[in-house]
Amino acid sequence: MKKKYFLLCLMFYVGFAMAVPHAWINEIHYDNDGADVNEFVEVVVESPEGWYLGDLALYMYNGYDGRPYCLDTIDEFELGQRIGPFQFYVWYHRGIQNDMEGMILVFKDTLCDILAYEGSFIGATAPALGKEFPDVGVYETGYDSDSYSIYLSGMPGNEWLYGYATPGEMNLDQEMSEIGTPVILSKFYAKLLDVRILLRWQSESESENSHYQLYRNGSFIASIEGQGTTSLPNTYSFMDEFVSPGINYEYILSNIDYSGEESFLDTLINIKIKPSNRLKPFCLGLPYPNPFNPVCDVNLSVFKASEIKMELRDLSGRKIMNIFEAYMSEGEHSININLDKYPSGKYFVYCSCADQLEILEIVMVK
Repeated sequence: MKKKYFLLCLMFYVGFAMAVPHAWINEIHYDNDGADVNEFVEVVVESPEGWYLGDLALYMYNGYDGRPYCLDTIDEFELGQRIGPFQFYVWYHRGIQNDMEGMILVFKDTLCDILAYEGSFIGATAPALGKEFPDVGVYETGYDSDSYSIYLSGMPGNEWLYGYATPGEMNLDQEMSEIGTPVILSKFYAKLLDVRILLRWQSESESENSHYQLYRNGSFIASIEGQGTTSLPNTYSFMDEFVSPGINYEYILSNIDYSGEESFLDTLINIKIKPSNRLKPFCLGLPYPNPFNPVCDVNLSVFKASEIKMELRDLSGRKIMNIFEAYMSEGEHSININLDKYPSGKYFVYCSCADQLEILEIVMVK
């Protein structure tokens, strides 16, 4: 695990894009008896709802000069069958070339799949410059009808076969299994709050996700429970209280699945708190838990001993309870809020002193 962590961190440092869709070329028909008709390329994308398919493109390459002759993006393909997380897409295109040809699947600048039929060759231009197009090992004879194709027998890496075409559907006797990342991550960002750093992230879907792990400057700092398996977006947050002004911080987010396998998801670099931020008298932490029933706690960091008041207000801004009003010494304080006598709903915590006001939103669900 340490070796894997080191290699992944190194990739983050040099700026590689870690997040790409699990997608591949699954079936091709390009040659039949007489004039070629119903030519197509089929592509499979796992959990496509987590990606913008306009960034995923199919390039067709001429094998004799190593140059592309056409391309299209997956959002322009026809929608096919859905098998679990796997969505099939079909690109019908007149003029897919015979003889030695190839194709690549590219997400932004990252290569997802590359192959050739009737021979292998080297790409002469971007985005496959210098890349070898490996021959799949089978080809269309040109003597059969347009109901034949070459196709993948299983997941990427399995054998290619020649047989009856199934555009937009799973190939004959094809078996598929989920091998993509357990978490599709859409956002990971940091927000500076006085002398603390608030980290937030959003998943678009999760598969057997036990928990997330956060690393700060190479050291583990927190574990946050995941949602298991879900196709719904979920938002997470963590407040890093143990940071100092003037220091650069780097955060790495990973997740652990139910088998204990760790996948590194994203990184944030050059997060720094300005020294002047310490001038504020206090800083409020996030309420936990939130939503709650009927009790939650709020951390209060006091940097300058002050008279501090905390009160509860409803949606209209009307004060309904004084939580406390006292002279607070420097240091960390935990404030308990009990709404056992109040109905379910959204409330606001107002915390103030002479020259500062902070507001938190809390939700009580009975």
